[in-house]
Amino acid sequence: MKTTTQDIWLAAFLGQRGIEITGLRLTDGDRKLFEFEDTDEFQILKADYYWHKGRVDPLRLKKALRKLKDLSIGGKI
Repeated sequence: MKTTTQDIWLAAFLGQRGIEITGLRLTDGDRKLFEFEDTDEFQILKADYYWHKGRVDPLRLKKALRKLKDLSIGGKI
């Protein structure tokens, strides 16, 4: 099953933790949604993110965020 988020910071956090984006969707308002496989690992990391328990490597987070911005502009995975 797939799940999406428009939260670029969550998507960057997941990316730097090894969760790969599986797709990119456009909304009616021209926003991009980042698509992921809805796994147990995804749910645990998402909960860690929202409960302020997630730990990041700042440089890996920066790299993941840069990748997401490129995807948002280019639109290809």
